[in-house]
Amino acid sequence: MKSWIGRRVIKTGLAVFITALLCHLIKLPPTFAVITAIVTTEPTAADSLKKGMIRLPAAALGATFAIAVDFMLGQNALTYALVAMLTIIVCSKLKFDTGTLVATLTAVAMIPGTTDHALFDFSIRISGTSIGIIVSTFVNFLILPPKFGPILVKKVDALYEKTATTLSSIIEAHFSDDTKDRTHYYRHLHEEITKAYQLTQFQHDEWQYRRSSEFERRSFGYLQKKLDYLHLTLFHLGKICHLRLNQSLSQEDQAIILQTIKSFCSIYKDQYHQITTTHYINIEKIKQLLQQQKKLDSFISQICHELLSLHEVTTELAQITTDERRFSMQETSYPTYIFKKQVLYD
Repeated sequence: MKSWIGRRVIKTGLAVFITALLCHLIKLPPTFAVITAIVTTEPTAADSLKKGMIRLPAAALGATFAIAVDFMLGQNALTYALVAMLTIIVCSKLKFDTGTLVATLTAVAMIPGTTDHALFDFSIRISGTSIGIIVSTFVNFLILPPKFGPILVKKVDALYEKTATTLSSIIEAHFSDDTKDRTHYYRHLHEEITKAYQLTQFQHDEWQYRRSSEFERRSFGYLQKKLDYLHLTLFHLGKICHLRLNQSLSQEDQAIILQTIKSFCSIYKDQYHQITTTHYINIEKIKQLLQQQKKLDSFISQICHELLSLHEVTTELAQITTDERRFSMQETSYPTYIFKKQVLYD
């Protein structure tokens, strides 16, 4: 069930239920309130609180435009268009960007039900919208608070495996004389790293309103360092991707490069990023291959430089992983999900 129903799904359902129940109890139409509750459920409590303060006045603006334009033009296609446009423009000018969607939905949805009693319609619609915003904010803050640590562990491990696959694919494309654009090999990886950094920001925002242990913050700092090294790795992957194969390679040279790439891939796929003796032997061969090159702009010279730079980054990654793993084994309160793949929740 966890693969189908996550925390955010449960919180959205609960927010909708409470919102609809309150509306029925006080005899308000639940439609506007329920729509608002659905679209205002955020990944973090911090986002809910910040955006909730913006969405309330933005929704009031939308309701005002709906009442005013409907009173002047009646219910027709032009009314819907003008209300939507005015709401978006004013919210943008007032920097209510996070409340634009809620305000526009509120404004457009209330047009069909307007009557000759403008103030009554306004109070009913804005009351329902306010209930939806307030309920979703409190549910998001109080019920099933998000914990992004285990999610980030899974994400980072998957990104390192993807990095290994990407590096292998780039080298194979070079050796197969593939002249197609090779940037697509790592473009998706870059997008996924950006999403992972967003998770780290979510957790920092969440800690503004919740307690956290020293070990939780330390483990999260370690995950951020792994992301930073992944970002550096991606930089070198991009440079390798843009190299131009301007010389013929012997079978021996190709074998040395491919063996080194294979050892890099093994390190990235290993959760502990352990460097084997074989990898150091391959790196020594790369150094020897570099010394044999007379032209600094040759393909072999350039790729050897990148592989040696990649080795430095990988060595630092392995070192911080070893240190953190040793620390985690000494401290019983250290989060168990960092070095043990265990799905604690969705």
